[in-house]
Amino acid sequence: MHRFGPYKLFRKLNALGRWERWIALHEHADTDHVVYRYDGRVDAHERRRLLEVVAKVSRPRHPHLLPIEAYSFDEFGHLCLVSPYTGNQEGLVPIGHLMARRSGRLEIPEVARCVEHLLEAIAHARSHGVWVESIDPERVIIDRRGSVLYELYGIVNPRICDPVPGPVSDEIRAIAEVAAWLLTGVEPSLAPVSVTKIAGRQAKAWEVWIAAAVDPLGGFERIDDALAALPGRHAPAQPKGASNEVVSTPINAVMRRFRRETGGLPR
Repeated sequence: MHRFGPYKLFRKLNALGRWERWIALHEHADTDHVVYRYDGRVDAHERRRLLEVVAKVSRPRHPHLLPIEAYSFDEFGHLCLVSPYTGNQEGLVPIGHLMARRSGRLEIPEVARCVEHLLEAIAHARSHGVWVESIDPERVIIDRRGSVLYELYGIVNPRICDPVPGPVSDEIRAIAEVAAWLLTGVEPSLAPVSVTKIAGRQAKAWEVWIAAAVDPLGGFERIDDALAALPGRHAPAQPKGASNEVVSTPINAVMRRFRRETGGLPR
């Protein structure tokens, strides 16, 4: 494969699951893009359904979701997608590569920014009926301005599309696990880890937030709640006439006991 419509493919990147990736040049606009090609072929009967799936997941437009600019099938029947190229001369920059350059961990303000960006992105996507079962750290990339982008949100295997959204707490839990990994350099799936033992006492508030988010019997049931509870964030002011009564829950009790201010975080 050397081209896709007006896009000339000139450098192959590492695959993203079953999606092949190329850096491509739009020959008329002289702009850089990434062309994705799904490695499975589909017959004519499936094409309309897949185009409907891609049309749906490409609808959300958000500063922290990598947009899908164009999509179609190539001459061999492979589904292809086009997104802007946000990397540097070395290629795309997954957040894991950034960690490797920072001695294996990120600083607390950087983690706070990443978590906030991801929560805001999934909130916007879900408002358009687009969701994923879990957050894949390999799809969290950093653009040239240092902003977080999620790559191909809502698309894992185009042959599978469940129209019923899963619990948002699952995605929040996955983002909390990403936060623990960024703060410690240790993947939670490999070994339990104390955030403060590695990241220091200044990460105590984050350890509490992560513990609340990953609680299998509790967890945050709304993205707004997860955002409001982020260390360094103030709870939004109540509208006039609203009740000041606080409903006591296990998570609220934990957060009241341990939450503390950590100062403003970069946006």
